[in-house]
Amino acid sequence: MTVAVSRAAPGDLAEGVETKLGRLDGVDAVESVDLRGIEPGLNDLTVQADATLALAGDADGDADALAEAFEATFGVNDVRVDGVRQRPPDPGDGAAADAA
Repeated sequence: MTVAVSRAAPGDLAEGVETKLGRLDGVDAVESVDLRGIEPGLNDLTVQADATLALAGDADGDADALAEAFEATFGVNDVRVDGVRQRPPDPGDGAAADAA
């Protein structure tokens, strides 16, 4: 994917990408970001990145729907979702006990 990061954004490029991706609808957390390239613009930097995102429990798990939803966000383009995996409930949050 490509992510536009403002030149005035606090922190480094990775933090700028993480911040923008963390604000996407349906994203619970940004697990990792791997920067692949950069293209300077007048007011921002276009960063090519690979990212692993943890989705909110109610997020649509369809790869095409996720890519479309992410691309609807200003400054996020060329999204390719390589896979979506379900994570088992965390016993620490009580979800496993509720399922029994």
